[in-house]
Amino acid sequence: MEKELEIFNNIISKYDMNDEGISRKYHHTFRVVDYAKQIGKSLNLNEGDLNLACICALFHDIGRFPQWSKYHTFRDSISIDHGDKSYDMLKEIGYNNDIVQAAVKYHNKYAILDSLDDRTKMYCNITRDADKLDIMFKQCLECNDESLNVDKNIIKSIKEHKLVNNNVGEINDASSIIRCLAFIFDINYKESFAIIKEGNLINNKLDLLDKYHDNEMKEIRLILNTYLDNKLKEGEE
Repeated sequence: MEKELEIFNNIISKYDMNDEGISRKYHHTFRVVDYAKQIGKSLNLNEGDLNLACICALFHDIGRFPQWSKYHTFRDSISIDHGDKSYDMLKEIGYNNDIVQAAVKYHNKYAILDSLDDRTKMYCNITRDADKLDIMFKQCLECNDESLNVDKNIIKSIKEHKLVNNNVGEINDASSIIRCLAFIFDINYKESFAIIKEGNLINNKLDLLDKYHDNEMKEIRLILNTYLDNKLKEGEE
């Protein structure tokens, strides 16, 4: 991955690492690489395939740096689609690996294309899992809302075991926490579920909302933990 690290560092050199947003995405990138490597090892990928998974993770968010520099936001809905921007940047520099391009382009989409071949889908899903794991652990760490006001469409998505669409829901701390937890319904690999379980992620996040003593949140906790446990049991019988 030496060549790719050089490309990545050349991209980063254009931006100020003292800027909180730039620094945040830089460190996020390498945590995602680590998760991708962990997931890849759990799938018994050979050295070349494992390297490719790490390259997909390395490049997945390169579009975030110009996004933050130009718009000073990471909200795609009011700026640019950062997955598409990352894809375009790879094309511009002549990095034409089809699998890497697909993983980068689709890492942030609601779903990947059914028309992709199985090998490409695997790399897309490794990248998506790795990205979501870091977001779930590192974001939505506090709730400062005065009252519990979670958008009903987000609650509906949880009850239906669905990822929350990006254009759904009011942006407040409580909604953001629940939306983040709904990522679990788009997790693909057993290793990813194991990481969530070992980190006690679901309970730690929902504990932030315990001050509201809301029965609906108790139901959400049960739904998420049951889903996680069932995913970890799949294939064991």
